[in-house]
Amino acid sequence: MSGPVFISFSREHDAAYVGRLAAHLVAGGLSMRYDTQPMTDGWWSTYTRAQLDGSSAVVVVMTPAASHDGWVAREIDHARLLGRPIVPLLLAGEPFPALSGYAHEDVTGGRLPGPELVRRLHRALGNVPPQAAEPTASSAFTVPIRGGATGLTVGIEVRGAMFMPLIERGQAVPCARTEVFTTADDDQPVIQVRVFQGQSPAVAANESLGAYELLLEPAPAGVPQIGVRFEVTESGAFRLTAAHADGREVPVRLLPGKATASH
Repeated sequence: MSGPVFISFSREHDAAYVGRLAAHLVAGGLSMRYDTQPMTDGWWSTYTRAQLDGSSAVVVVMTPAASHDGWVAREIDHARLLGRPIVPLLLAGEPFPALSGYAHEDVTGGRLPGPELVRRLHRALGNVPPQAAEPTASSAFTVPIRGGATGLTVGIEVRGAMFMPLIERGQAVPCARTEVFTTADDDQPVIQVRVFQGQSPAVAANESLGAYELLLEPAPAGVPQIGVRFEVTESGAFRLTAAHADGREVPVRLLPGKATASH
């Protein structure tokens, strides 16, 4: 079975770390499921159990709070009943006696797990781990510079394969512009941004500066407010970076090849 990975943790105490963990694992090519809703019997029966049923593996974040959390224990028991692989992470305290038969990774101090755990989860799901899927904040693409200013307009693809200018031709370098993006679907894992340079209103007639994926934590539609910075350096190098409204960095992955107009 290949599908999302479910994260079990103390909603009350460990949600901040789990948000970082989920984004890290998404950057490694994994699909994640977790929620920060306070647990009740009704929430378990209508949502959490179904999320576990549809998941292919379970990551358990072990902390003293989680060790005393009856809902975490219930999620572990249900994962065992389903026969799902369980991968424990030790964030604080001691490993759970109930998980003594499982190899755990030490992430004490808030560290994020290493690449071997990502590969381990891919193997558990029957996936081939992605090659060269490391997040990137920049690319090898360049914008022509003429007389200390941009020689072409830089913009993005919008609905209808149209070109929306962001940095106009003739703007002095270095220069940058930030646009805010959000999601259209609940728990949307990525936002794709397709960047072009040129002067045509149709992206197909312009030159690609790459297709980028913003790697997101699960959240309701419209909640993420991601500031995406489009930058042209003095030498003409193009860079794209992203951050949440609170300043937290958003991982960015440059897709292989050049962007082409979508249809």
